[in-house]
Amino acid sequence: MLLRLIKYFRGYVEVALWGYAPERFLNLCSNHNILIWDLHQEGDVYYFHISVDGFRSLKPLLKKSGTHVKISRRNGIPFFFFRYRKRKILFLSVFICMMILYTLSRFIWKIHINGNDSVTDDSLLQFLAEKNSSYGTPVSRIDCTKLEEEIRSCFKSIIWTSVKREGTTLTIDVQENLVVASQPSNAQLPEEFQRQEQKGYDLLATCDGTVESIYVRKGTPIVQQGDTVKKGEVLVSGALPIYDDSGTLTDYQYCTADADIQLKTVYPYKDSFLKKHVERIYSGQKETRYGISLLDTYIPIPWKKTGYDQYTILDTRTQFRLCDSFYLPVSLVKRTYEEYEEVQTVYTKKEARQHAAENLTEFLEKLTQKGVLILEKHVMISTKKNKYTVSGTVTVLENTCKYAVNADQVKDTGNEGNVENESE
Repeated sequence: MLLRLIKYFRGYVEVALWGYAPERFLNLCSNHNILIWDLHQEGDVYYFHISVDGFRSLKPLLKKSGTHVKISRRNGIPFFFFRYRKRKILFLSVFICMMILYTLSRFIWKIHINGNDSVTDDSLLQFLAEKNSSYGTPVSRIDCTKLEEEIRSCFKSIIWTSVKREGTTLTIDVQENLVVASQPSNAQLPEEFQRQEQKGYDLLATCDGTVESIYVRKGTPIVQQGDTVKKGEVLVSGALPIYDDSGTLTDYQYCTADADIQLKTVYPYKDSFLKKHVERIYSGQKETRYGISLLDTYIPIPWKKTGYDQYTILDTRTQFRLCDSFYLPVSLVKRTYEEYEEVQTVYTKKEARQHAAENLTEFLEKLTQKGVLILEKHVMISTKKNKYTVSGTVTVLENTCKYAVNADQVKDTGNEGNVENESE
């Protein structure tokens, strides 16, 4: 394959040979180290391929053997350029296309995420966007090793990750700890705290609740199972007491508290909606169009306005690629328009209960995405004039807390401002 490419770039010709002693001519070519290939005979005529330089050295051999040659075909890059030498716009267009492809190859246009379960694709994509490593990012700014460390430190349920870049594709493979994934903790040490040295940090409650379980890896526990705590109360202190041989407290050693603490918390729930509402009635009429998506711009082909007054749009995109790892920021879009009509109607009691249940389910799903475990829910629906009201409570089990600079250490240094510098 490589030899064929070299021959094509250097150029070669297909030659027809006939005359008195063609066999002698072929022997002379062999004696003079002139390479010929693809030799075959059709009647009294021999056909073969030979390089341009080899063809120029055939004259004395033809004279000795009494044969004649004729070029039947020219192949290769030199002949191509010579044939189209006057078509400057063609070569300019090819050059511009090559430069565009080269430029596009310097950016990320496709992201594959594999192995995630509790951590959603949207969460990882949002994280990559915050780290300036998302779609459209120059490949020179992608630090795969740094991204691996940042993903593991940001998402505690992820215990292993691999980030690799091939062409314009960024592939992220992760492995989750199923135990941690089922009880995620949102406590993360803020960056401004990480830049400080020799500081102790406490874990504080982010809401009111009852301690269901506590497992301390580092620090001094202040509460125990069954205790009721308030928002902002210290759960685990970053101050480790140091005692002498007689059991007398001599000093404190400060560290960053680390623990898994499950709080049983009650969330209030309230929802309301009008009896009268606008409902979409679909006619069943659909219209399919095609177009091209370039970056964030949609270009319909051909451009034609839909005949519907009110409609929904469903897009199916197929991204173009030159090979498995070379994706382009261009997609073929299949756009489906579906017609509907808005009709004002009134909820029946059954429909109202169903709508209230759908809203409650959506609320619970948002809580679940935050890593909480739903224990109980008690809600009631009531009617007031032209409005339905849904109220109640949702009891959950969550593993969440936040960091703050150790209060005792702040008092020792006299710097009370650090107490307010806390983050979830």
